[in-house]
Amino acid sequence: MAVAEMRKVYLIAEKSLRNSIITKLRELALFQPEPVDGESLASSFKPPQVETDEIEEAISHLGWTIDYLGQFEQKRPGLGLFPAKIMVKQEDYFHWIRNFDWQGIFQRCSESKNQIEKLREEKNNLFERFQFLHHWKELPLPLEKLREGRYILYQSGIVSRENGPDLKRELDELRITYLNIVKEEANKLYFLLVYSKENSEEVESIFQKLRVKKVFFTELGTPRGKIKEMKERITQIEKEITAIETKSRYLVKERIKLMSLHDHFYNLLREKKVASGTRSSFYTFILEGWVKKEDLSGLRRGLKEFSPLEIVVRPAGEKGEEKIPVALSNARFFKPFEFVTHLYGLPLYFEVDPTPFLAPFFALFLAFCLTDGGYGVILAVAAYFCLKKMKIGEEGKKLFYILFISGLITIVVGTLTGGMFGVEFSALPAFLSPLKRLVLFNPLTQPMVFLMIALGMGIVHILLGIALEIWDFLRKGEIAPVLLDEAPWILIILGAILFGLGKFGYLGEISRTSGLIMLLGGAGTLLIFAGRGSKNLFIRLGKGIYQIYGVVGLFGDILSYSRLLALGLATSVIATIVNTIARMTYEIPLIGPVLMVVILIGGHLGNIGINCLSGFIHTARLQYVEFFGKFYQGGGESFRPFRGEGKYIALS
Repeated sequence: MAVAEMRKVYLIAEKSLRNSIITKLRELALFQPEPVDGESLASSFKPPQVETDEIEEAISHLGWTIDYLGQFEQKRPGLGLFPAKIMVKQEDYFHWIRNFDWQGIFQRCSESKNQIEKLREEKNNLFERFQFLHHWKELPLPLEKLREGRYILYQSGIVSRENGPDLKRELDELRITYLNIVKEEANKLYFLLVYSKENSEEVESIFQKLRVKKVFFTELGTPRGKIKEMKERITQIEKEITAIETKSRYLVKERIKLMSLHDHFYNLLREKKVASGTRSSFYTFILEGWVKKEDLSGLRRGLKEFSPLEIVVRPAGEKGEEKIPVALSNARFFKPFEFVTHLYGLPLYFEVDPTPFLAPFFALFLAFCLTDGGYGVILAVAAYFCLKKMKIGEEGKKLFYILFISGLITIVVGTLTGGMFGVEFSALPAFLSPLKRLVLFNPLTQPMVFLMIALGMGIVHILLGIALEIWDFLRKGEIAPVLLDEAPWILIILGAILFGLGKFGYLGEISRTSGLIMLLGGAGTLLIFAGRGSKNLFIRLGKGIYQIYGVVGLFGDILSYSRLLALGLATSVIATIVNTIARMTYEIPLIGPVLMVVILIGGHLGNIGINCLSGFIHTARLQYVEFFGKFYQGGGESFRPFRGEGKYIALS
């Protein structure tokens, strides 16, 4: 239940063994390599020249091909939040690496993509021209006839409807003109004008005055015939695109092979990058990195085939490293709750791992946010189904394990609060009377009891956070911060509780007096010693006053746990409303019973979903703000051993 101990390891071997050792390290998956610090080595140790251009190009081409074929693959239903990798047998994997012609597939896909793009571009151009000619399909003449003649000119154009009468009137005043309105549409007129060359200047002047847009045609034949040709060509293009896509869809079966090759080259690239972080002399090379202490023996056994090879080990932090990778090591029950810790950030290497301490509170708080035994059953069953039947990846398994545990605890909380799908136990039939004896209180009728329980859990939660900070100081051998900075807060909290209980008559006068002494003692200690690092009396006093002012924030943190009451009541109230509406619809003739069932199922599932989401968020907030704020710094870097892994597949 802590951060795993790490060891810094230096591997020193013959230069010719470098690539083989790096490949073996990938297979062992125990060692996290780091670039060697060249400043601490002799000048004869140089970084190697490692070429990666070809591998990076192969990865790029394979990734593009996989994405291209992905659009033709039938989508499978799934959550999508935690994609699982495709399992591939090792013998298939190595066979494809040796024999599969991925370059040929890439070339075929690239050609298909280019062909489709050209055809779609042609289709778009045809469609634009088709829409344009559609306005002129009633034009009776072939378009090639509308060209300049010896004595007359042809001009197609578009004018606004309001200027149409003026255009007709002014053209009638000229000699030898013929105006044909081809189409009237909305507020536009499409026309063909035939006029004498000697009237060119007058016609141009009229066009400019009435804002006529001239239209010119490049096609041959009548507009109606050309439109027909375009329709036929567009249909043909669509068939050609479909044929090309069908060929591409046939290649989808090769996608797993492409994914395997992609991950193969990806791992080769990672090996090259590890090699580039080494330092080499004429005969030897040096590689350094991190290993868990518990895995040192496994590393030695895995590398014993290489000779000569020297393995030098030293404890983490011996040379004052600032960035030591962090690997959490928790018991099986607490392991899934590392998901919550990762969402916030890993602890620093010498810091306390909060996972085993937040785990019970997280599950309990989420259960109090739901507060319904029936909802707990649904949540536990749904989470168990996802764990057993769906491919959701490791992080997904952790999340649904948390939801499964929280669902089980919700069943207990719902039983103790007398709620099952919004139905109070008091309304249950007589044969279920044993359940009624299990009820401790009703949140809807006794909200103050619920509030006191929520605040009580909050006080325990915050005291645990302060205790963890004290533990952290004691591990480092620092006694003064324990006595002068942390213990006073415990005195203040416990003193305030005892004083309040005595004040309201729950305990005697001794409790009230003891509480007041503890409260004043804790506050006085903070006032006097909070600024002990400063020699200036006024600064010390100011820091002490500021610390005492922090009491307001402390009790604000405790009040934050009242959100458990708010969310728990919201779940119960909404469940009750759903049941009430369902009962009202039951009286509707014919469709009443069906509506009631739909409302009950939809309403309760929606209530579970909304309140489970909000409960998860607010429960996480109580951990990250109120709990972590008392002891946790975070910001650690995850330990990532060098292993064979990729984007798409996992070997079985």
